[in-house]
Amino acid sequence: MFSRTSARRRTGAARAPDPTMVTDQPALRTSSGAIWIIVAALFTAVSLVPLIAIVADGSSAAPVALVTASLLVSGLVALVTVRLTVTERSPRLRALAGCFLGMTLVTLIGLLICVAIVWAPLTG
Repeated sequence: MFSRTSARRRTGAARAPDPTMVTDQPALRTSSGAIWIIVAALFTAVSLVPLIAIVADGSSAAPVALVTASLLVSGLVALVTVRLTVTERSPRLRALAGCFLGMTLVTLIGLLICVAIVWAPLTG
């Protein structure tokens, strides 16, 4: 079975944007990149709330929360750096998407580890 992209590659036909394909989203083709920074900044602000609360509580998960918060802020700095330094649109937008995906994965894993540490004494 062939997908639409492999059929296009075989025929060599010019490709019009197909909004149903993941790689043809307007955020990856036409955006200036500002929306990625806005969404990442909002995500960082929302994610820092529980992380700072865990650090302020002083529980055994505080070191993990501190490292997660540091990596999250570093990811936002990397995202802004990519936006300001990469000049070509498509590679810039793909790098911004990758940075944001990395930020979300680091935060999710860090919060899951924090929850596991806090709940460990309760399940024993």
